[in-house]
Amino acid sequence: MKYLLYGIVAQDSAGCPPGICLIPAHGLAATVSAVEEMSAPPSVSSLLAYEKVVEAIHAGQAVIPLRYGCVMESESAVVRLLEDHHQEYGALLARLRGMTEMGIRVLWPASAEVLPDVPPSPGARYLASLRNRYHSAGVLDAEETQLADRIAGLLAGCSTEQRTEVSSSSQRRLLSLYFLTSRTGVERFRNQARQICPPSGAKILLSGPWPPYNFAGSPE
Repeated sequence: MKYLLYGIVAQDSAGCPPGICLIPAHGLAATVSAVEEMSAPPSVSSLLAYEKVVEAIHAGQAVIPLRYGCVMESESAVVRLLEDHHQEYGALLARLRGMTEMGIRVLWPASAEVLPDVPPSPGARYLASLRNRYHSAGVLDAEETQLADRIAGLLAGCSTEQRTEVSSSSQRRLLSLYFLTSRTGVERFRNQARQICPPSGAKILLSGPWPPYNFAGSPE
């Protein structure tokens, strides 16, 4: 029988939502459900149902949340996973205990390209292609870096770790910042985040608390 994994918790777990069971080993436990075959790609309803289970687990205890699609072939395979990584998972659970994830997203129109008055030289075209490649490949530009640093500084006292990423399309740029904060400090985080002044033309969205997906790994 195959098992879909939702997350890793301590063996003395507070329990699981209905339909979810625990497979324990080495002081840890994997939260799983039995599955026959996984649809590819998954339906929206399957993804939403999965997210609800992870959120329910996170609401009651520390969890290392897993992304949808982690399937093990048997119960013994799940046990081996816990045996092989019990030190890593134990340290990570200790880091996530009492913590949750908050998110801030900054959405702004993509920068319009300024057309030169004269045809650019081959060298200028090459530099422009490099700039566009890195800009679309998730590299923050100077304005985004400055804004991310300013937001991180404002929220430094409300979080212990931060992750940053950026994505783009022809119409917009999306700067996403994720913060690991204590469960008891969520309201303080929200109050601090309300002081953020977005750049002209940009919109800011505050979200969370969420299971700490973006911190389910080493700090590096």
